[in-house]
Amino acid sequence: MSQAGLKRASAPSGRRYLVHLLYALDGDGESGHYVVRIRPWAARSNARTEPLERVFADECELIEAINPLLPHGSDVRDVFEHIESPNGFFYLLRLNGDEAAQLGWRREMTSGDAG
Repeated sequence: MSQAGLKRASAPSGRRYLVHLLYALDGDGESGHYVVRIRPWAARSNARTEPLERVFADECELIEAINPLLPHGSDVRDVFEHIESPNGFFYLLRLNGDEAAQLGWRREMTSGDAG
């Protein structure tokens, strides 16, 4: 395991984000692409923040981007069946600003962001 993975498992920091992974079909209905939608998580919120998204070239790019952000022992490959289902798959992850940006979040999109 990388040092980044060890650090993630032992010292969570940053803000919590709701990360929605899904497989979006293209217009032909036979091919598609992997997408992550990300937004800050809040237990109660008056103003809903619209999620931002990033499209991945293939499953390898998705794995490379997501796995380093998961807790020790987790692997996004274990949930591909769910990602490819109609509802996709959700993670609640604690991310720093750079990690969130790697998934498509842009800090300037929210006002009063403390994370």
